[in-house]
Amino acid sequence: MNHLRKLIREPLVHFLLIGAALFVAFGMTQGPDTNAANRIVVDAGQVEQLVAQFKRTWIRPPTRQELDMLIENHVRAEVYYREALAMGLDQNDPMVRQRMRVKLEFILEDLTLDENPSDDLLNDFLAKNPERFQLEPEISFIQVFVSPDDRTEIEADAEQILAQLQAGADPQSLGDASLLNFEYRDVTPADIARTFGDVFAQQIGDLAPADWQGPFYSGLGGHLVNVTQRVEGRMPTLDEIRPLVEREWLATQRVELKDLAYGRLREAYDVVVELPDAAVATAVEN
Repeated sequence: MNHLRKLIREPLVHFLLIGAALFVAFGMTQGPDTNAANRIVVDAGQVEQLVAQFKRTWIRPPTRQELDMLIENHVRAEVYYREALAMGLDQNDPMVRQRMRVKLEFILEDLTLDENPSDDLLNDFLAKNPERFQLEPEISFIQVFVSPDDRTEIEADAEQILAQLQAGADPQSLGDASLLNFEYRDVTPADIARTFGDVFAQQIGDLAPADWQGPFYSGLGGHLVNVTQRVEGRMPTLDEIRPLVEREWLATQRVELKDLAYGRLREAYDVVVELPDAAVATAVEN
């Protein structure tokens, strides 16, 4: 059993399974009659898809006349598609190439991605990527604003107001009017930076609850600050943020599996790159 599990985890086995699945999928989509260039078969399954799509759009089934039109439009699209292929219109078209690449990547992803990761996998992913999930510290504070537009000696005035605050004066009776809040609750350094700027956020980011402190300066003016509460940053448990961890894990797996599948496919090609002299010279200079 251990050998079987080890074999299943081998990337080469994944690649072989992908190849086999692509071969089967290609055979199923082609069908036995599509080799004839002048034969178009609209089977019952395709008709049911046309009807279902019509129902989703119009919230009712199509009439017989509408169904005939749906089928004829399907046939028209198939005729144009085959004629375009015969004329080579799919060749050297970047939009066609990109769409085919996207479709193949979707197929490879569906064949290999496990969308039900275990707790062990997610805990391991959480431990290896702490920067993605670390909770920022949160602080609550009140501030008294000192406006540079209303005062000629902002530093001296700020020091005077600070002394009054530390002596027990009512903070809402001091300072200058502004559009800023008097109190901020449970805000992160990023929240503070968006309002007051990075410098101010760094200045008060590490302050512990204490008496009035400052002045601290932002692009808006001076601020006297009293931190009322601080919650340290921490790493949450998987139970707290499982949906987020699972979403990030799946996104990472998609990228890694696409790269793995591409690497296996690329090994079958002999790639020759012929750079013009000007491009080589530019690359060397840079």
